Amino acid sequence: MLKLTRPRRLLLAAAIALLCVDCGGKSADAHLKSAADYEAKKEYASAIVEYRAALQLDPKLGEARIKLGDLYARTSDAQNAYREYVRAADTMPDNIDAQLKAGALLLLGNQFADAKARAEKVLQLSPRHPGGLTLLGNALAGLNDMDGAMERLSAAIQADPGQGTLYSNIGVLQLARGDRQMAEASFKKAVNAAPKQVATRVALAHFYRSQGRTAEAETVLKEALAVDPRSVQVNSNLAQLYIESGRTLEAELPLRALSEERKDPSSLFALADYYTNTNRPREAAAILDKLAATKESYSLAKARLAAIDYTAGRAAEAHAILNELLKREPNSRIGLVLKGRLLLMERKPDEALAMAKAAISADPERAADGQFLLAQIYLSTGQVEDALDALRQTLKLDPRQVGAQIALARVYASKGQKLPAIEMAQQAVVSAPLNPEARLALVRAVLASGDTARAERELRSLVNRFPNSSAVLTQVGGLYLARHDHANARAAFTQALTLDPTSPDALGGLVVLDLGAKDAKSAIARVEARLAAAPDDARAWYLAARSYALVGDAPQTERALMKTIEIDPANVQAYGMIGDLYGMQGKLDQALQQFQAWATREPRSVAAQTMVGLVLEKLNRMPEAQRTYERVLEMDRHAAIAANNLAWLMAEGGGNLDQATELAQSAKSQAPDQPAFNDTLGWIYYKKNLAEQSVPLFQQALEKDPENALTHFHLGMAYAKLGEDSKAIAALKRALTLDPQLSTAAEARRTLADLQVS
Repeated sequence: MLKLTRPRRLLLAAAIALLCVDCGGKSADAHLKSAADYEAKKEYASAIVEYRAALQLDPKLGEARIKLGDLYARTSDAQNAYREYVRAADTMPDNIDAQLKAGALLLLGNQFADAKARAEKVLQLSPRHPGGLTLLGNALAGLNDMDGAMERLSAAIQADPGQGTLYSNIGVLQLARGDRQMAEASFKKAVNAAPKQVATRVALAHFYRSQGRTAEAETVLKEALAVDPRSVQVNSNLAQLYIESGRTLEAELPLRALSEERKDPSSLFALADYYTNTNRPREAAAILDKLAATKESYSLAKARLAAIDYTAGRAAEAHAILNELLKREPNSRIGLVLKGRLLLMERKPDEALAMAKAAISADPERAADGQFLLAQIYLSTGQVEDALDALRQTLKLDPRQVGAQIALARVYASKGQKLPAIEMAQQAVVSAPLNPEARLALVRAVLASGDTARAERELRSLVNRFPNSSAVLTQVGGLYLARHDHANARAAFTQALTLDPTSPDALGGLVVLDLGAKDAKSAIARVEARLAAAPDDARAWYLAARSYALVGDAPQTERALMKTIEIDPANVQAYGMIGDLYGMQGKLDQALQQFQAWATREPRSVAAQTMVGLVLEKLNRMPEAQRTYERVLEMDRHAAIAANNLAWLMAEGGGNLDQATELAQSAKSQAPDQPAFNDTLGWIYYKKNLAEQSVPLFQQALEKDPENALTHFHLGMAYAKLGEDSKAIAALKRALTLDPQLSTAAEARRTLADLQVS
């Protein structure tokens, strides 16, 4: 490769600049005139090219930068719009319009402190400027200074009473304070102050939608449409309202109006997505084929075409389109992310991981979708801590990425971090107030915290808005189940499964109810019907194993557990069940041979190697088991079962307790509610003379597994070390009552005798 020194680089840059001028043969003014002509004809892509050419010749054309920013904003390219507005504002520090536009996009990006600085610059130039006061008020609201925000917005109204949007801004603040009546009054004042401004009516419609008053929101939007039938803002909101309220057929007209008015890729993609979602792939493909013919939208259009093929069951064609895309544009972030998603759906996490990392490397500053894919891959392989890092990075790049907020809420909930789960779910609801998945995430987080009253309030609102949503009705069943109202729980789960026969959560709820009622026959019939339809459903296989075990069908239990582990190697409960099954059957030698053969066939299989280690433990061949778990962790440092069991063996065998602690903590981080993991970590703390830290872990383990004699023994020993004799005696007696033949029974009796003597 030719390596350029700095002088040669400068000469090359100069040559390129000369070539550009010679090729175009146009001055900066000529490019500006061409840009204006294209803009007048609404040929925005060509206008953008001309403005950029003019700015290449003269970077100090501040007005051109503002116009270029306006075009980017009009075509929904917020990142480039912000960049141009900021450059314009820096080029023309006394230009109020540039400062305000830069500040507005800073608000959209939640960069409230920077927006505040822009507002203060405007107010230095014009102390009573309504736009500057409005920008400052909104920035202060983002910084949680509600009093300061209200003061600035009220001052803006005094400076310009005809600005209806100012009343709308005050309405937003009042709504944030929980004053719905005052907020509604302010939104209506905004409409009265500026009856010809569609933005004020759209704000009022937003308020009605946030309160579940869809009919009133529709009326207001139709009034706004009468004011300006071609309004992008009104048509996009009306289309969204129709789609979210299940009236998808009515969304076509506003979406078509939007695309005809804007004639830009963003609105055309929205119309194509509409046709895709309403099962009209030919009409979607016709639009996408046209979009694929232009360089600017080629990558995204091809990705959409691939998604249509994949959804229709044409996986080979979908991969062929993506391969063609990536051959032409190897660093296409969009193509790499979609390819990764398809590979993840096909259970090829290693290949998907390579695509996600390539997408992030290709465009690190805009790789929120790549980071989110990375998180999904890590979650699928049980690497929870890495997933957490990727989700946080996603939200750093895109703070309003609802999917990442929902996923992060779920991860926090799975780790037992109830308050962070609720906070993150609330952020998702703020980002997308009408997104049912966001609201369901909030319901689940609230329910996990034990606040069933609030969960019921949230669910009632969801049921009213989405009465035919399987996911919502499944969560209603979960609420009834938490209240031990089994009849209503069964009715809700049944209705959910009728609406969506593939719902694993609704099926799981019914199976739990069947098993709780000792009706294994019904549970088996349910899961077998599901497995006939979806033979690769790991959750259904595990539910089948539990059902078979209840009726004592050991061969079918074993088969179902093996299938569960094959599909989902991270299923902790399945490993435990199969180990117990073999132990009860006395088939440990036979089981070891089987698992060793499996490990030989698939030497990189974490599941196979883990099963070898478990059986070796059962056979009391501890050194071999320890070496096996070490091999597993070399393959996958996040293998939770291997980490937990190795930590236990090290602690019991006199190994390095600090290293054992790290392993046990790693296991617990991936399954915070797993009782065995909490017991292991607690026992290691006990051995390190940290009994005070161990007690909560034993208590947490017993919440999930109250009949575990060994954990009761461990809790008793911890209480004894802390000098809490009565609690220690109660726990040790409970351990011996549950299992008089406990391996530690002799030590338990000695400790009891010492405590009772003292």
